[in-house]
Amino acid sequence: MQRHYLFALLAPVFWSISGVTVRLMESANHWQINFYRSGSLALFAIIVLVIRYRGRVGIVFQLAGWKAALAGAFVGLAMICNIFALTHTTVANATLLMASGPLVAAVIGHYVLGERTRWGTWLAIIIAIVGITVMVGGNWHTAGWVGDLVALLGVSFFGCYAVSLRLGRTQDMTPAIVYAGVVGALVGLLMSTTMQSGLLIPVRDLLLCMMLGVFQIGIGGLLFIAAAQTVPAVELTLYALAEPMLAPLWTWIGVGEVPTRSTFIGGALLMSALVVHTRSARKEAS
Repeated sequence: MQRHYLFALLAPVFWSISGVTVRLMESANHWQINFYRSGSLALFAIIVLVIRYRGRVGIVFQLAGWKAALAGAFVGLAMICNIFALTHTTVANATLLMASGPLVAAVIGHYVLGERTRWGTWLAIIIAIVGITVMVGGNWHTAGWVGDLVALLGVSFFGCYAVSLRLGRTQDMTPAIVYAGVVGALVGLLMSTTMQSGLLIPVRDLLLCMMLGVFQIGIGGLLFIAAAQTVPAVELTLYALAEPMLAPLWTWIGVGEVPTRSTFIGGALLMSALVVHTRSARKEAS
């Protein structure tokens, strides 16, 4: 039990390294990063499935079916948006905006799955909208607003991914991670070819991309899945809030990127919204 709480604590630490890792790259663009990060993630997920199921991997994919493919497509697109946002706005804005995913998932689940949405969640959504408006508005006079909007698009894809996982909750949905990696790699390959940037990047950038695929998403995701075995969902959500707080910190320490005032204000509102959402869920669970 204590081990699973440790996993829940470590998962967002792994997730939070994406921003500073992207900032440390020499020349790789967002499409190249997506190709190598997604490809290494797909390979890592396949290795995990082979170790876990050995000769039954095909059966696992068959049982997961179209729901895993759909979930994989959505999270693959969310990952693409995440890297684009990280390269076109501040790390703080990108990670804080992406952190609103649970609220988007609650809205989509309400209308698509008929799940009851608590009053606390609706309140949290209103607060989050205000916070997002402040953050995006603060960047409107700079080129960063494009990254902010793409981050919000990524949040929408993530919400659809979460709902797709609920559709397939009776099966092992790990194949969705493989599909996500394949989608991200294919889009990265297509866009790199179309834009004639190619896939040749410095060895350092390649290693950093692979670190994102294996450690940031791969191991971080496995830790979170393992934690979910015994840690209540409400507490998992609370632990996950560490990611948008740690990511700007690592970037500030690593490359000296300081969040703007609008990011601090909007981010505080957004984090408050997520806390309200979590507290509401905890009260209902008890």
